[in-house]
Amino acid sequence: MGVPEAINSLGEITVDVLLCGLAASRRCPSGTALRTAGRPPFIVVLDPGDDVRFTHTPLASHDVRAGRVVVHPTVSGSDRLLWQDVLDAVADGGNPCAPALATRGIAQERARTVRAALEAAAIHQLTVLRAHRIGWARWAELISLHRTTQTDVVMVHHAAPSRDLTHLLRHCDHRVITAHAALRALHPPAGDAPGH
Repeated sequence: MGVPEAINSLGEITVDVLLCGLAASRRCPSGTALRTAGRPPFIVVLDPGDDVRFTHTPLASHDVRAGRVVVHPTVSGSDRLLWQDVLDAVADGGNPCAPALATRGIAQERARTVRAALEAAAIHQLTVLRAHRIGWARWAELISLHRTTQTDVVMVHHAAPSRDLTHLLRHCDHRVITAHAALRALHPPAGDAPGH
Protein backbone atom coordinates (compact mmCIF):
# COMPACT_ATOMS: atom_id res chain seq x y z
CA MET A 1 0.00 0.00 0.00
CA GLY A 2 1.70 3.22 -1.10
CA VAL A 3 1.07 6.93 -0.92
CA PRO A 4 -0.83 8.44 -3.86
CA GLU A 5 1.18 10.60 -6.23
CA ALA A 6 1.24 14.35 -5.65
CA ILE A 7 -0.92 16.53 -7.86
CA ASN A 8 1.35 19.58 -7.71
CA SER A 9 4.95 20.61 -7.04
CA LEU A 10 4.28 21.19 -3.35
CA GLY A 11 3.46 17.53 -2.89
CA GLU A 12 -0.21 18.10 -2.14
CA ILE A 13 -2.88 15.53 -2.81
CA THR A 14 -6.50 16.67 -2.65
CA VAL A 15 -8.74 13.67 -2.36
CA ASP A 16 -11.98 12.48 -0.86
CA VAL A 17 -10.58 8.99 -0.47
CA LEU A 18 -6.95 8.38 0.44
CA LEU A 19 -6.84 4.59 0.52
CA CYS A 20 -9.30 1.98 1.66
CA GLY A 21 -7.15 -0.36 3.69
CA LEU A 22 -9.92 -2.40 5.29
CA ALA A 23 -13.11 -3.81 3.90
CA ALA A 24 -16.12 -1.85 5.11
CA SER A 25 -17.37 -3.02 8.46
CA ARG A 26 -20.73 -2.66 10.16
CA ARG A 27 -19.26 -0.21 12.66
CA CYS A 28 -18.07 2.25 10.00
CA PRO A 29 -19.92 5.48 9.49
CA SER A 30 -21.72 5.91 6.22
CA GLY A 31 -19.58 7.09 3.33
CA THR A 32 -20.68 10.69 3.88
CA ALA A 33 -20.93 10.75 7.70
CA LEU A 34 -17.68 12.68 8.19
CA ARG A 35 -18.05 14.97 5.19
CA THR A 36 -19.12 18.54 5.81
CA ALA A 37 -19.94 21.10 3.14
CA GLY A 38 -18.53 24.56 3.64
CA ARG A 39 -15.43 23.51 5.63
CA PRO A 40 -11.90 23.14 4.34
CA PRO A 41 -10.63 19.56 4.32
CA PHE A 42 -9.01 17.87 7.31
CA ILE A 43 -5.25 17.93 6.66
CA VAL A 44 -2.95 14.94 7.03
CA VAL A 45 0.78 15.49 6.68
CA LEU A 46 2.56 12.23 5.86
CA ASP A 47 6.19 12.12 6.98
CA PRO A 48 7.09 8.42 6.81
CA GLY A 49 10.82 9.23 7.05
CA ASP A 50 10.34 11.14 10.35
CA ASP A 51 12.17 14.20 8.97
CA VAL A 52 12.96 16.55 11.88
CA ARG A 53 11.84 19.54 9.76
CA PHE A 54 8.27 18.19 9.87
CA THR A 55 8.38 18.64 13.65
CA HIS A 56 10.40 21.85 13.96
CA THR A 57 8.44 23.85 11.37
CA PRO A 58 5.04 23.48 13.08
CA LEU A 59 6.55 24.00 16.56
CA ALA A 60 8.08 27.29 15.39
CA SER A 61 4.64 28.46 14.25
CA HIS A 62 2.88 27.98 17.62
CA ASP A 63 1.29 31.37 18.30
CA VAL A 64 -1.88 31.47 20.39
CA ARG A 65 -2.39 35.20 19.67
CA ALA A 66 -2.39 34.42 15.94
CA GLY A 67 -4.82 31.53 16.48
CA ARG A 68 -2.30 28.74 15.76
CA VAL A 69 -1.71 26.01 18.34
CA VAL A 70 0.73 23.13 17.97
CA VAL A 71 0.59 20.10 20.25
CA HIS A 72 3.41 17.63 20.76
CA PRO A 73 1.46 14.92 22.61
CA THR A 74 2.61 13.50 25.91
CA VAL A 75 4.08 10.02 25.48
CA SER A 76 2.00 7.58 27.50
CA GLY A 77 0.34 4.21 27.25
CA SER A 78 -2.92 5.99 26.46
CA ASP A 79 -3.74 8.94 24.24
CA ARG A 80 -6.22 10.18 26.85
CA LEU A 81 -3.76 12.95 27.81
CA LEU A 82 -4.07 14.53 24.36
CA TRP A 83 -6.94 16.76 25.49
CA GLN A 84 -4.86 18.04 28.41
CA ASP A 85 -1.99 18.72 26.01
CA VAL A 86 -4.37 20.73 23.80
CA LEU A 87 -5.56 22.77 26.78
CA ASP A 88 -1.98 23.42 27.89
CA ALA A 89 -1.05 24.55 24.37
CA VAL A 90 -4.05 26.89 24.20
CA ALA A 91 -3.11 28.29 27.61
CA ASP A 92 0.45 28.66 26.24
CA GLY A 93 2.01 27.36 29.44
CA GLY A 94 -0.34 29.25 31.74
CA ASN A 95 -3.22 27.84 33.71
CA PRO A 96 -5.26 25.62 31.37
CA CYS A 97 -9.04 25.90 31.41
CA ALA A 98 -10.76 23.24 33.53
CA PRO A 99 -7.91 20.70 33.52
CA ALA A 100 -9.84 18.24 35.69
CA LEU A 101 -12.38 17.66 32.93
CA ALA A 102 -9.68 17.20 30.35
CA THR A 103 -8.07 14.28 32.14
CA ARG A 104 -11.05 12.79 33.99
CA GLY A 105 -14.69 12.26 33.27
CA ILE A 106 -16.40 10.95 30.21
CA ALA A 107 -15.06 11.56 26.73
CA GLN A 108 -17.89 13.98 25.88
CA GLU A 109 -16.97 16.21 28.85
CA ARG A 110 -13.32 16.27 27.85
CA ALA A 111 -14.22 17.09 24.25
CA ARG A 112 -16.60 19.89 25.36
CA THR A 113 -13.86 21.43 27.52
CA VAL A 114 -11.41 21.44 24.62
CA ARG A 115 -13.99 22.86 22.21
CA ALA A 116 -14.81 25.68 24.65
CA ALA A 117 -11.12 26.51 25.13
CA LEU A 118 -10.45 26.58 21.37
CA GLU A 119 -13.46 28.82 20.79
CA ALA A 120 -12.62 31.17 23.67
CA ALA A 121 -9.06 31.59 22.41
CA ALA A 122 -10.21 31.97 18.75
CA ILE A 123 -7.91 29.16 17.63
CA HIS A 124 -8.31 28.66 13.87
CA GLN A 125 -5.59 26.00 13.44
CA LEU A 126 -4.68 23.07 15.69
CA THR A 127 -1.69 20.99 14.61
CA VAL A 128 -1.03 17.65 16.30
CA LEU A 129 2.46 16.20 15.94
CA ARG A 130 3.44 12.52 16.41
CA ALA A 131 -0.04 11.60 15.17
CA HIS A 132 1.13 8.06 14.36
CA ARG A 133 1.13 7.45 18.14
CA ILE A 134 -2.52 8.45 18.53
CA GLY A 135 -5.21 5.79 18.37
CA TRP A 136 -7.69 5.81 15.51
CA ALA A 137 -10.58 6.59 17.89
CA ARG A 138 -8.86 9.84 18.87
CA TRP A 139 -8.32 10.55 15.17
CA ALA A 140 -12.08 10.23 14.69
CA GLU A 141 -12.65 12.70 17.54
CA LEU A 142 -10.20 15.16 15.97
CA ILE A 143 -11.93 14.80 12.60
CA SER A 144 -15.20 15.58 14.37
CA LEU A 145 -13.59 18.59 16.08
CA HIS A 146 -12.42 19.84 12.69
CA ARG A 147 -15.81 19.51 11.03
CA THR A 148 -17.94 20.88 13.89
CA THR A 149 -15.86 23.90 14.94
CA GLN A 150 -14.06 26.77 13.25
CA THR A 151 -10.71 25.16 14.10
CA ASP A 152 -8.87 23.51 11.22
CA VAL A 153 -7.04 20.37 12.35
CA VAL A 154 -3.67 19.36 10.88
CA MET A 155 -2.31 15.92 11.79
CA VAL A 156 1.41 15.28 11.24
CA HIS A 157 1.81 11.52 10.86
CA HIS A 158 5.48 10.50 11.12
CA ALA A 159 5.03 7.00 9.68
CA ALA A 160 3.31 5.21 6.83
CA PRO A 161 -0.49 5.28 7.30
CA SER A 162 -1.94 2.23 9.03
CA ARG A 163 -4.81 0.21 7.60
CA ASP A 164 -7.20 1.52 10.27
CA LEU A 165 -6.21 5.13 9.57
CA THR A 166 -6.57 4.85 5.81
CA HIS A 167 -9.95 3.23 6.31
CA LEU A 168 -11.07 6.07 8.62
CA LEU A 169 -9.85 8.74 6.18
CA ARG A 170 -11.88 7.07 3.46
CA HIS A 171 -14.95 8.53 5.16
CA CYS A 172 -13.87 12.18 5.42
CA ASP A 173 -12.88 15.04 3.19
CA HIS A 174 -9.18 15.50 3.64
CA ARG A 175 -6.03 16.76 1.99
CA VAL A 176 -2.72 14.93 2.18
CA ILE A 177 0.58 16.81 2.23
CA THR A 178 3.89 15.05 1.71
CA ALA A 179 6.25 17.97 0.91
CA HIS A 180 7.95 20.18 3.47
CA ALA A 181 7.22 23.31 1.39
CA ALA A 182 3.47 22.71 1.72
CA LEU A 183 3.81 22.12 5.47
CA ARG A 184 5.82 25.34 5.78
CA ALA A 185 3.11 27.27 3.89
CA LEU A 186 0.58 26.16 6.52
CA HIS A 187 2.87 27.02 9.42
CA PRO A 188 4.44 30.49 9.17
CA PRO A 189 6.90 31.30 11.96
CA ALA A 190 5.34 32.71 15.15
CA GLY A 191 4.95 36.46 14.90
CA ASP A 192 4.50 36.43 11.10
CA ALA A 193 0.98 37.75 11.29
CA PRO A 194 -0.63 41.19 11.05
CA GLY A 195 -0.53 43.01 14.36
CA HIS A 196 2.61 41.30 15.68
